[in-house]
This record gives sequence, structure tokens and C-alpha cells, in this order.
Amino acid sequence: MMLAMLPMALAAQNLLAAAATMKPGELRETTVGHARGMTCLIKAYPDLVKEILDSNHLRTHAGDVLAYDQGLPQSSHEWRLDHADLKAQFDQSYPAQPLTAAPELNMDPGRLRSQAFFDHLYGQNLKQVQSQMVSLHWAPCQCKLSFAGRHGAAQALLRVGQQLARKPELAAYVAKPLGSLNWRNIAGTQRRSMHAYGAAIDFQLPKHLHHYWQWSGCKAGARCDYPAPVLRDQTLQAVVQVFEAHGFIWGGKWYHFDTLHFEYRPELTGPACAGLR
Repeated sequence: MMLAMLPMALAAQNLLAAAATMKPGELRETTVGHARGMTCLIKAYPDLVKEILDSNHLRTHAGDVLAYDQGLPQSSHEWRLDHADLKAQFDQSYPAQPLTAAPELNMDPGRLRSQAFFDHLYGQNLKQVQSQMVSLHWAPCQCKLSFAGRHGAAQALLRVGQQLARKPELAAYVAKPLGSLNWRNIAGTQRRSMHAYGAAIDFQLPKHLHHYWQWSGCKAGARCDYPAPVLRDQTLQAVVQVFEAHGFIWGGKWYHFDTLHFEYRPELTGPACAGLR
């Protein structure tokens, strides 16, 4: 294990050392940011990403080379969602603290994601994704769920369920799962949903907490009122914190809210990259 980590550690150290010697005005912050982001991806998904190849590229165990920063132009939020690269996945920090106020305009940490990267993670078509799905016991409803088996996703969800089941008031909020795998694009877009990879799951929350921005009549590029009851519900916030501790993000922390939605994103929350955020 230690030997396997050496290429990553040395490459990251080289990037950080190079950044430290840059003169003011050079791209020191960019270099440090790239090093942290790429190191985080290796820590979060070690079964896929083998090493940092250079200051802007990762190499997978299969030998594929992935560009971190594709030099995308600054553009509208919707354009960035459609064209996100790996760097964009880290452009908006996922908040670690419980939600106390509505997210700011277009703050959607986790919605910016590189589809090519997730194709590598879970599969490029339905058959490939289905081949890695596994069944697990969901303790809050004493039922079976199907979830992505790669990269620790199913094991993380299993641990979430076991922890929530110890507190019946929390378990009740997630006792009615609405499904995980659904090979589809996000409504109104050409972007694949995380449900297409089997790495997201929705739950039937209490009616006053069960909200999706498009159901509320909100439109892309326009202002959208956040559902106030979600901010006040301490039980839901406690449920969210358990999911986050195991590497899941919650759609309720998005400006374009999806309060019933959780997806496995260990590069954004949880222990894998705790020291790099």
C-alpha cells in the first residue's frame, strides 16, 4: 500500500514545490490547486486513478490519460454545467456545515462534473453500469437496495443505513427509497444524471421537505426561492450529516435544490480528502 502511494505523493510534492518557487504573478495558486485536486481524486477513487502524470494530467490503472484542466472559457452557469472538466468539480466548495440559509445564486457544488470521468468510474452505457451494481441491506426500511458497487459506493451507503437505523427518528426520513439506477439524462439537458451510474439515491421525504427546483416552477438562469421549511428541519439536517460523513453530497445544498437526492461524491465530502479541501 505504501509503495503504491509513492508515485502520487512524489508527483504532488513536485507540483507543490514548483508552485512554491514561482514568482509573484505566475500561476502559483493554479499549480497548488491542481495538485490538491488531482491528489484528492486519487484518494477518493484509488481503484481508477493510479498517479499524477504531470501538472495537468492523471493516469488511470488502465493507462488512460485524463486532463484535469481543459482551459474552458468563463461562460454562463448552464454552459459550465454542460462542459465541466475535472477542475470544475472543485470550483465550488461543498459546505461542510449544516445548511442555515438558502444557497447563493448558482451555487451548486457537485452539479459541475466531468461526464467522461464518471463514465470511467461506473460505465459508459447501461450494460456496463448494470454489471457493477450490487444489492445491499438498507437498515432504515429493512429492505434491499441496488447501488453502484465500485469505488466503495455501496459499502458507504450500507454504513449510512446502519448508522441512521440506530435513531428511529432519523431512519423514518429515509425509510422509503425511490430508487437509484435509472439510465437517463437530467431533465431538460444532455447531461447524464448520477442515477444513470447507480451512484445516487432518492428518498420520499415528508411532504413539506420533498422539493425539486423544477417542480417548484423555477427556470434555469432565473432566481428561485428556496423552500424555507427545509432550513428549519433539524432532523433532516442530522440525516444529511450522516450521509456526508460517509462521502455523500445532498442536493438540498444546491441553489437548484433537489432535497430528496443523495449521491456518492467522496472527492467533495467525507474522509478521503479531508486534509485537501
